[in-house]
Amino acid sequence: MIDKIKKKHLCLGCGLCASVIGHDKCRMELSPDGFYKPILNESVDDSFVKKLCPGLKVHGKYGGELWGRHLDVVESWACDEDIRYHSSSGGTTSALAICLLEEHEVDAVLQVGVAEDNCLWNEMKVSRCRADIVRNAQSRYAPALTLYNLRQLLDNNNDTYAYIGKPCDIAGVKNFLEMFPQYKERIKLFISIFCAGMPSFEGSKKAFSLSGKNTRPSSLKYRGDGWPGYFKAVWDDGTEFRLSYNESWGKILGHFANFRCKVCADGTGSLADVSIGDSWRTKDGYPDFEEQDGRSLVFYRTKKGRDAMKVAEAKGYVTIHNTINIDSIKYIQPGQYNRRKYAGWRILVVQIMTLGMLDFRGLGIMEQSVKADLFIGLKNMKGTFLRMLRLIILSR
Repeated sequence: MIDKIKKKHLCLGCGLCASVIGHDKCRMELSPDGFYKPILNESVDDSFVKKLCPGLKVHGKYGGELWGRHLDVVESWACDEDIRYHSSSGGTTSALAICLLEEHEVDAVLQVGVAEDNCLWNEMKVSRCRADIVRNAQSRYAPALTLYNLRQLLDNNNDTYAYIGKPCDIAGVKNFLEMFPQYKERIKLFISIFCAGMPSFEGSKKAFSLSGKNTRPSSLKYRGDGWPGYFKAVWDDGTEFRLSYNESWGKILGHFANFRCKVCADGTGSLADVSIGDSWRTKDGYPDFEEQDGRSLVFYRTKKGRDAMKVAEAKGYVTIHNTINIDSIKYIQPGQYNRRKYAGWRILVVQIMTLGMLDFRGLGIMEQSVKADLFIGLKNMKGTFLRMLRLIILSR
């Protein structure tokens, strides 16, 4: 099953399969295309992976709603100005996480942060205090072994956690908890960040190579220190190189996204309790990426998520500014809007070319597809077919 997933380019590189199979039998390696892939060290029965892998299985609760189940949508930001400035999208995610820790709702927060020994690599971090959260506050637009140690971590202690991750990471944890219900009470809250795709490490290298330096930087930030913040690479000799958000993500990193991300139907985290993204200001009908004070767009997906945000507001961790009209979100997040509208057309191509490997349910895919523009839908199908065909040919 793992070989089939890799051959059809549906692997997300999260490492969940290796965590469950065991690191002695399955390891994660960085492939030439700049993504992590699982490698089996010995022959094992991995048929169960089709029920575990978030690259294949995403069971949501969208129904027919374009933006998924939600109780409300609000605009928010961190009350602490340093956290708001340092974070990627107004700091609401970080402030909520700090509240959960300091109000003793959880023992720790699981989130992605930069590896200690290499500013390019990312890994799952176990944050236990405000300083940990702040250290791991910023977006990391590159692969991370987000679930590689999940089972090992849960087996090693009895702590409770909040989990912060991409929508696909949360789908993976939900699949894991369905397979191993003994851990269900250990994850108290799911917080999803909006995601437009995971770029390969080659994207990061391409971006900082524009500096003219041919060595790896000693520090690399993708966003933060402002909103939307700058891609910033710093070398040991003091050289600093910056790109704006539009230059880094819009013109470079986004073009290196994993193929599986191209057929994602859930970029805004419908499986989470709370999902948080950028509440972009609009200018001439498009998001305005000029630097300003950060603002978060927050979906209350469940009562548990709404209650957590209300506590964070009452305790002075977040400011909840106003309720967002659901019809205006397509202007605030046009990329996510179009992703949702045309996901079904792209997914149909993959289902045909993989003989139905994807197990997507409850995501409202069909409901949105039939409302979409026929010409644009067919264009999406053509693009997906050509991308997948090219990948299959190149991997032979």
